[in-house]
Amino acid sequence: MIQEPQATDIEQIVRQAARKYGLNEEHFLSIAMCESTMNPSAINYGYYENGHPSGLFQHLSGYYPARAAKAGYSTDVFDAYSNANTTAAMWSQGLSYLWECS
Repeated sequence: MIQEPQATDIEQIVRQAARKYGLNEEHFLSIAMCESTMNPSAINYGYYENGHPSGLFQHLSGYYPARAAKAGYSTDVFDAYSNANTTAAMWSQGLSYLWECS
């Protein structure tokens, strides 16, 4: 049985991704909180554009596999480590405008 990461584990994943990509940790944490309340299993069924916003940073699920592969991470949008690091990589490349929470 796969065990869901604990909230403190999620916070550490987000902080480590921010550090790795030179982002402000507190700000990046606030984005994860705003997007999914730091829930890596979150899905927003109220919006659809090439998939539902999903995972820790609410990537549109249809776009996520290509984004994650380009960044070198797992294409599973619900993988907290992959989601945080893919997002941090994108933000470090100036793509933060793709998120509503800023």
